[in-house]
Amino acid sequence: MVKILRKIAPSMFIAVSALLVAMCVLAGCYSFTASTLPSHIKTVQIHDVDDKTLDPVLANSIHTAVVEMFKKNAGGVRLVNEEANADFEITLLSYTNKPENYNSNSDVETYRVSIRVSVKFYDNVKERIIYENKSLSAEGVYDVQKNEAEDRHGQARAIEKLQDLIIANALAKW
Repeated sequence: MVKILRKIAPSMFIAVSALLVAMCVLAGCYSFTASTLPSHIKTVQIHDVDDKTLDPVLANSIHTAVVEMFKKNAGGVRLVNEEANADFEITLLSYTNKPENYNSNSDVETYRVSIRVSVKFYDNVKERIIYENKSLSAEGVYDVQKNEAEDRHGQARAIEKLQDLIIANALAKW
């Protein structure tokens, strides 16, 4: 490659060489984490889920999933149960579990679970909203023909998708 570059004009050779060196240096020191939180946010309080569906088990499952998501993706930020640099609030707005596919005998084969939440992430130090979505939805399908259950499979899949959406929309935009 060097022989090819030397045949090019000397100024072009220097420019390309500098670019290659810069790319190698940057490739060695760059790493991506979803948490690029402002440096002043050291603590986050994840509030209990405000449940508008009257399904406390589902609300607790969502809260647990969000706590785990923060632990995996928020770097050195500590989760606390008192005053924090930032507050993360979730409201469970709706939950449905409806048949999706039927077999030739008109028996339900798969169901679709839908969860809709409102999410607000607030910076208490700078008194501003970091991220807010008043209607974030996720779905999970489960197959009763494979002995899958609503709570173990359908809800879990929908909650996992909610985690992904929150990471993509809230954590990655910090």
